[in-house]
Amino acid sequence: MIKKIVCFSFVFVFLAGISCALAGDKEKLNKLEKRITSYTMNKTYKDDLYGLIVVKCALASLKENSGGIGACLVNSTTGKVVEYGRNRQYTTYFRSDLHAEMDLLNRYEDRMKKTRSREKGINPRQCKNLVLVTSVEPCPMCLTRIINSGIKTVLYLVEDKRGGMATRLDCLPPFWREFAADREFRKAACSPELEKIAHDLFHFSQRGFAKNRVKNNS
Repeated sequence: MIKKIVCFSFVFVFLAGISCALAGDKEKLNKLEKRITSYTMNKTYKDDLYGLIVVKCALASLKENSGGIGACLVNSTTGKVVEYGRNRQYTTYFRSDLHAEMDLLNRYEDRMKKTRSREKGINPRQCKNLVLVTSVEPCPMCLTRIINSGIKTVLYLVEDKRGGMATRLDCLPPFWREFAADREFRKAACSPELEKIAHDLFHFSQRGFAKNRVKNNS
């Protein structure tokens, strides 16, 4: 009988802990949303408009229980956004490939349906005037996908010191370094406040799966 009471108490405390954690997450998410909705675009920073767009996409990802990263594709000649993307790894089921940049490029390429014709000199990697804007520095998977897509310019609001690859181009294999030689990867010109929002969206959920995997295998 005592064992049952102890076991019940443990379960109750465990569930209460989960409930408190979920309530805390909801409160944090509500605060992030208020910061975004109340944000006034700063014209001093030329990329602020697109920065605001990608953090809104990142917020939508978090609301769907995926990672807090958003992206968009901009026509630099017209200034118009031609495609949107966001992390959908857990929407509606687990997809390990669906980082924000991957989702964005999937949507763009599926819509454009480009083909190759060597006889006519048509190259599907011709992405003239397209700029990819993402809230966080692309990871190795996304970076090589972007390079392969043909997009020449990538802007990111915040660096990812632990998982980002755009600031480590010299660590790419020789083929990818050569392929990326004519590309530009740099921080977007956004306000410090907007950068902080992008940072907080990204760090809303802790990236603990790698540590957990090591721990479980040991």
